[in-house]
Amino acid sequence: MSFVIYICDTETTGLDPQENDVIEVSFWRLSDNEQKTWCAKAVNTEAISDKALKVNKHKKEDILLKTAFGKETYKEPADVISEIEVWTMGDGVSIEDRVFVGQNPQFDYDFLRGFWEKANSIETFPFSNFIIDTIQLTKFIDLCTGKRRQRYNLSSLVKDFGVVKGKAHRAAEDVKMTKDLFLRQFEPIKDIVAEKFDAAYSK
Repeated sequence: MSFVIYICDTETTGLDPQENDVIEVSFWRLSDNEQKTWCAKAVNTEAISDKALKVNKHKKEDILLKTAFGKETYKEPADVISEIEVWTMGDGVSIEDRVFVGQNPQFDYDFLRGFWEKANSIETFPFSNFIIDTIQLTKFIDLCTGKRRQRYNLSSLVKDFGVVKGKAHRAAEDVKMTKDLFLRQFEPIKDIVAEKFDAAYSK
């Protein structure tokens, strides 16, 4: 058995996965070191938050396909879902063996499930609830070191762990930073943990 790790980040039109829409999603698959990013048009136009767009820098006229750039960049949600499903199937593992990793990933996971539900495609959602949070990994490290840090946002953790900082609040850049952060945390301990606890599994 082998796990395939996907680092994920989304940008949305607000904070409610039922009312708001995913307008950008990016994945980094560690097994082949491939990153894919998709932009999707907004569907629920009444729920678009100007505050959210101010943070993620997407423009309302683009996500509503009112501009040439928008029409070229933002795809129909059903098309994005289809492309993501085809891409993830290339990993050769079951849904249960895909690991969903992110910075506060429950937000992204819930929004993506909502994305599939709104397209009546939830039965083909390509991820289980095997979710790893870099914030919780950081708190585990804090527990091990006996030290407490002040902030757990991505920008602060990137600085703390010596990761190159990119442009925040765009999915493609946030995924790259989160990937580098996760590897910086994970790599030093994975072999030690695997050896130490191998006997904890039924033979």
